Amino acid sequence: MYKKLCYVFLLYFIILILPSCSTTTRLAKTKKEYIPSNSAPIKVLLNEQEFNLSYTVESPLILYKNEKIIAIVKSRNVLSFFITGNSLKLKIADSIFDAAYFQLKPAEEENPISYKGRSYRGILKVVKDGNTIRVVNQLPLEDYLKGVVPAEMPTGRDDSYFEALKAFAICARTYAINRLKSNNEVFDIYLDMRDQAYGGASAEKELASRAVNETFGRILKYNDKPAKVYYHSSCGGHTENVKYVFGLKSIPYLQGVEDGDPPNCSIASNFSWEEKYPENVFIERLRTSTFIGDKNFSLKDVKIKDTDESGRVTLLEITLLSNDGEEKIIKLEGNKIRSIIRTADNNNILRSTMFNISIDDDKTVIITGKGYGHGVGLCQWGAIHQSVEGKSYKDILSFYFPGTEVGRLK
Repeated sequence: MYKKLCYVFLLYFIILILPSCSTTTRLAKTKKEYIPSNSAPIKVLLNEQEFNLSYTVESPLILYKNEKIIAIVKSRNVLSFFITGNSLKLKIADSIFDAAYFQLKPAEEENPISYKGRSYRGILKVVKDGNTIRVVNQLPLEDYLKGVVPAEMPTGRDDSYFEALKAFAICARTYAINRLKSNNEVFDIYLDMRDQAYGGASAEKELASRAVNETFGRILKYNDKPAKVYYHSSCGGHTENVKYVFGLKSIPYLQGVEDGDPPNCSIASNFSWEEKYPENVFIERLRTSTFIGDKNFSLKDVKIKDTDESGRVTLLEITLLSNDGEEKIIKLEGNKIRSIIRTADNNNILRSTMFNISIDDDKTVIITGKGYGHGVGLCQWGAIHQSVEGKSYKDILSFYFPGTEVGRLK
């Protein structure tokens, strides 16, 4: 009898405290568990902050403590998550809750959920990971891909790009499947260039969604296993061997292919490019990367010492001369060149390592290059050109990944 009275009192207390959060927060009428519609969803990391994180609700949502509904929250309420000791807590107005994790689901199931100005399908999950609070978008894989394909690929003005979009959808799905194997309990994949760009429901476009639907459940396979899949914007005329970029052992279907003559990707606006660096800017890039200290140097020479089969620079040698006559030689290797030299405006890494380099009479360093990206795997603009020329998505994939085949997820 005593236990029953305690339970009734606790329930009464919760009913009293929750409306006091604000006039726009009310207790849900049911404690039905929320079960995601897909038994094997993908978890995309949207945001992370140490110790505390605030979220202003942009559209009505259902709030879950672990798997149980605790409230329906209206727009403009502020959810303040924070870590105290080993606990994740949530403050809404004057009320505080703690949980292993919190879930946020749209109040109207057919609508996406809004977060920081973008819409996302599925649910948001707020999780403590050490001293970091992470916001994760958990949703079915196919819905995730509908937010990836148009974020990574131009969709064109008609159906001429469609086969390229289907080829890319298979690449993106295969990449995601490989990331799911990492077994990270908190999240599977980043939403940016650390993995692949993801714009949520806000990025969706009809043609890209059709490409995902028409390739439903299909991935790229090699020896009946998911292939390792990479892609880039423009290869500059020849794709790259994976061993020169990612340090992997040679993989038969990632050794690089000639991209046609003229190159398929020559239609890309970034196919050819030029960067110019005043001497002091070029030297400062080396200083920033800790190759030189505070001593003053001038630029004596810069040479390409080695290239690979695709024509990309694998070894760049830079010779500097100090004020006291000391000569210093710096050697930059492979894809690291891109992150050290960067673009002249310093807003991005160098477009590719397929380039020539020279110094003019004013000691301005001039780099003229081709392609955009690391060059491994699918050339996106090359795929688009092949699609326009009437190639099928299977033709495109077998061209850039020779020896692979399209198969179903098991």
